[in-house]
Amino acid sequence: MSTMNPMTPPTPHVLTPSGERYEGIIDLERVKAAHRPIATSRENTTADGNTAAAIATLQMWRCVIFPGFPITPSTKWIETVAARLASEVGGLKRVKLMEAEHAVADYMAGAAAACRDLIFPTATSSVGLDHMTETTRSLGASGLGNIILIDVYRATANYPLCIEGDPSDTLAHRDDGFIQICARGKQQIYDTVLQAPCLGMQHDILTPTMPGYFGIKDSHRNARLLVEPDLEVHRFQDRWIQPCPLPGLLNGDTAFGNCVTSKHFQGFKVDQKSRMNRVLEVLPRIGADFESAFGRPGLAYYDEVGFERGGDVDIAVVGFGPDFGTFEALRQDYAERQGMKVAGIAMRLLTPFPRDAVRERLRGAKAVLVLNQAHHQGRGHLTLDVQDALYGLPNPPKVVSVFAGMGGADVSTGTWEAMLDDARAVLRGESRPACSVYHAGVRL
Repeated sequence: MSTMNPMTPPTPHVLTPSGERYEGIIDLERVKAAHRPIATSRENTTADGNTAAAIATLQMWRCVIFPGFPITPSTKWIETVAARLASEVGGLKRVKLMEAEHAVADYMAGAAAACRDLIFPTATSSVGLDHMTETTRSLGASGLGNIILIDVYRATANYPLCIEGDPSDTLAHRDDGFIQICARGKQQIYDTVLQAPCLGMQHDILTPTMPGYFGIKDSHRNARLLVEPDLEVHRFQDRWIQPCPLPGLLNGDTAFGNCVTSKHFQGFKVDQKSRMNRVLEVLPRIGADFESAFGRPGLAYYDEVGFERGGDVDIAVVGFGPDFGTFEALRQDYAERQGMKVAGIAMRLLTPFPRDAVRERLRGAKAVLVLNQAHHQGRGHLTLDVQDALYGLPNPPKVVSVFAGMGGADVSTGTWEAMLDDARAVLRGESRPACSVYHAGVRL
């Protein structure tokens, strides 16, 4: 016997190619109205990287459930979120602590599929990301762009155990299918997390995002942070995040985890790659709009220093993360002492790698020094990307591949100068190994 009131009008629904949407099942306006603001005006504060990332996620009205599992060095993200929500009497947002990282990923998949118009964030590190793999590889292809997985970079998980920051974890998961963006410094971490869902939730992208930053060096060290008012954050995000045209489990009849045969599999992969490639076109537009709204640089393929008009330099450095700041500090003095032009780029967008933009920026260099900070059996993850970007140039720069800072070790001034000296030696015609490891100013 039906309990439905015969006077109740039927729920409006819209037929889509992949199912029916039942509009109004989740009242997004009520969700937005229930948001408790973190900041009502611009606030200058001091924060570490995990706190900066947590504040950014707490400010998003679309984030209502925060699943997580504590793992060093990302734990303070979930602690900060939990502490803030615990202080909100009558608040509607919830923290969901799970028994393992794989459960976090599974929970996010179900929740994100249930409502594609909300954002589902978490943070993890190293073995935590590894334990999510079964689900993250499915998520990368799923079209659930409303998932944001903040990866606090950490070195090897088990042998030898090292809880300090190097990007081994994120680089090992590049083929999971997430948009991977590296941030350095507390302000850039905050700004990147705010912009990430604007990118992943675009209708022609619909790909989950993995913003990341170095554990310890950025996650645990404090610096100044400018927090924007929630209202302005919402205005910015609402310009870019529009209602998803695809059904979810709560407002439609689609399912997550369908199986296909080889006849159809490649078509799915072509679509996945096409959606990922659209990131290269949309990301700079989001970054430009962010800069217009808040007066700070937004998302970009890379940060750059030292390039003049034309881009001709003797040595161009390619790296990413906070140790690039040491290079920025010594670059001009080193260049003047050696009578050379030295410049560099710090990569922001890791996946998809912006090969065309990197080629154009580096094509005028005589030598390119590529710093890899994660173990690789070959010449280095970043080296291979750069080498691929330079392929086909009529007179490509000489690529010098180096490793330093693995396991979170400091890349000191002495180490930078030793690596630059080797690039200078290659320009003089001297031979060097295919790749070299440096520590404390010495080539090992």
